[in-house]
Parts: sequence; C-alpha cells; structure tokens
Amino acid sequence: MSSPRKRVLSVAVDAHLYPDTALDVRVYALEDRATVRLTGGLGSGVDVTLFADRAELVRLRDTLAAMVTELDTERAALALRLRANESAA
Repeated sequence: MSSPRKRVLSVAVDAHLYPDTALDVRVYALEDRATVRLTGGLGSGVDVTLFADRAELVRLRDTLAAMVTELDTERAALALRLRANESAA
C-alpha cells in the first residue's frame, strides 16, 4: 500500500488596507508564531488572517520595510522630475 500523498492548497487573496482597516495581532509564544487579522476598511468587508512562524514574520517585516524604503525613494525621484518639468515649462 502506498503512503498518502500530501495535498497542497493554493489560495490567492487580495486585501486593500485603508485607514479604518483593523489590524488585530495575536501572539502564541509557546508555538513561536503569531497571527494578524485584517478586518473592515471602507466597507470592503475584508476578513483575512495571516498565520506565520516567527522566522516568516521577520522575513515579512524585512520585506515590508524594504518596500517602504523603495516607495519613498521612488516618490522622491518622481517629485524631483515633476519639479524639473515645471521649471522647464
């Protein structure tokens, strides 16, 4: 008899964060993991919970920090280009 095959479930979820989207964190220290639940936000009805071990939370944190830095850099470059275009006009 062959061993059962591991089943993998893939799900794609999009959630927009708004100023009124609630971010609720729960920490499970014994399990070295935490969850963050996103709910509400401009009547969106979003209700998504992210489960992650500490190592994955660190990776997510670092990715988000890098993303914010990149966004800030791109916004500053865009502002400079817009000012240069206004000056040239």
